[in-house]
Amino acid sequence: MRPSLKHLQASKNLISRSRSTAFIGLGQMGYQMAYNLFSKQYVQANAQTFVVCDAIPEVARSFCEEFSGQYPESQISIANNPEE
Repeated sequence: MRPSLKHLQASKNLISRSRSTAFIGLGQMGYQMAYNLFSKQYVQANAQTFVVCDAIPEVARSFCEEFSGQYPESQISIANNPEE
């Protein structure tokens, strides 16, 4: 049980240091999930960088425009593929 606790604490530290959040897939459900996740993280830590990726570039652009409209100082970008 001890090693699991160490790994959990280590991963918790990595997550808290992370400055970027990515979401792949902005379909009917994904769009709302990403918006909810990003908005809550943006409110908690203003320095977050967000990345979205979707098979349809227009959907990703629309998401970025809508999110940036709501949170003008947010840093959001579009990845061309999941590897990015």
